Amino acid sequence: MIFVKVLWSLVINLDLIVIALLTFGTLFKWCSKTCSMKKAVMSAAAILLVFMLGDFPFSGRDILRHLEARFPVIEVPHNILGMVITGGSLCLFETDVRGSAVYHKTAGRLFDALQVAHAHPHTEIVFAGSKLESDEFLKLAISLGISQKRIKVVSNENLSSLEAVAEEASKLTGDTKNKKWLLITSAYLMPRTLNIFQSNNCKLIPFPVDYHTVGHTHDKKPASFLTRLTMSFQDRLGLIAWNIAWREIAGLCNLRLSGKTKTLFPKIDAPKI
Repeated sequence: MIFVKVLWSLVINLDLIVIALLTFGTLFKWCSKTCSMKKAVMSAAAILLVFMLGDFPFSGRDILRHLEARFPVIEVPHNILGMVITGGSLCLFETDVRGSAVYHKTAGRLFDALQVAHAHPHTEIVFAGSKLESDEFLKLAISLGISQKRIKVVSNENLSSLEAVAEEASKLTGDTKNKKWLLITSAYLMPRTLNIFQSNNCKLIPFPVDYHTVGHTHDKKPASFLTRLTMSFQDRLGLIAWNIAWREIAGLCNLRLSGKTKTLFPKIDAPKI
């Protein structure tokens, strides 16, 4: 088990390893004069860096695109009773230090979710996040005119993982077997999040939002491979995509290997809208 954790850590943090190899290789003048593998090591590291920055098969962006495409974009069912909104949109350390919300790149999931909540005022809302995120969510929701009576939040300060937060949030939804509840989170995070809720016997309809890759069938202006590749080097987010994508794959594999889920990716019935 320790070996598996170490292996996943190496894969997830391969971006840092590659940067370290290139940096130290340069500082020590391509390793040393006695190192016969210096050119091979540096060349391999450079190729890996280009691969991770780009939009190639099995790169971070490519994996994220496949994760985002697991569930279709749907309309909100007319008879929806509630929704679970996941946290993860705040920079926790910065928010704690500043005393006010500091958002990062996944903040789109929060604002898309609040838009759905505002458009369906009869629905219940369960927010699945840390104590700090829950407090900031309540402030934001109330400021946007959403009644606090509709909202339930996870209030346990000791919960630090998505699995623990989802387990607690599942208790707040009640029995969802014969009720229609949405799960609203970033599209790339949906497979793992839905898997966790299903492992807690919480049946939810996936409602993916907050997309970060292009090349999907529902894109308004489909982008060619060359366009996607050019964009990937312009915004320089490939290393972040690598880290996020493989972290999700590791999470899905760990859930399956630990016996918490019966399949690697969650399965759902097509929702009747």
